[in-house]
Amino acid sequence: MTQIPRCFNPPRKTRPRQSDHPIERWLAEFGPMHLEFSDPQAEALAELMPLLSCGEQSAQLVFQQAADESADQQSQLALNEVEFDEARHDIALTWVQEQLPWLKVSRQAQRRAQVFYARLGRIEEAQQQFARIASLDASVTQIMKAMRGSELGSQHPFSILCNLIMRDEAKHVYVARHQAQRLNASAELLHEQGQLIRQQLWQMLAHHGHAFEALGVDLDTIHNKVVNS
Repeated sequence: MTQIPRCFNPPRKTRPRQSDHPIERWLAEFGPMHLEFSDPQAEALAELMPLLSCGEQSAQLVFQQAADESADQQSQLALNEVEFDEARHDIALTWVQEQLPWLKVSRQAQRRAQVFYARLGRIEEAQQQFARIASLDASVTQIMKAMRGSELGSQHPFSILCNLIMRDEAKHVYVARHQAQRLNASAELLHEQGQLIRQQLWQMLAHHGHAFEALGVDLDTIHNKVVNS
């Protein structure tokens, strides 16, 4: 299997095992398998996967820090749960990546994603950060929805994984939005920060449009869902 360099260091906490979690069940079912891709599919995914995995790795660190700093126990539990979800996504996506080639375009995509997510992590105002994360996670649900409908087919293990991640990210939108509002983010701020991060996300994705198209994923649909949502 291919050794994949991480975008960001792993968090210091270890995710708890939860055998009934859908991602854990996915790993148990498909972990012993070797995934089948055509050469063009493998090359396209090798380019796109760093964009996904970097986001999951960055999110773990952001939500862990927010949980550590939260004085509200209920918020802390919710933030930790998101962190652990993101850790599961990271493990599953890394397992897929290890079965793909690591190409020059993979390194380029990873570097682009590192810059994007590092910038998000450096925002000093937590309410702005979580306003952007809420919108970013909403966009990720749309990207994963598009990816599950790729030419791989709905029953391919990767398509199934995209569907599971999509469902988790939809829940994360609520947690991030609630955290922003708890920090006194106004509706105007949520809207402004959401527009900003979606435009920046699209600028990153647009560099890799040919890879989406190679998988039969309609880039116009992603643009409409990400930029115009």
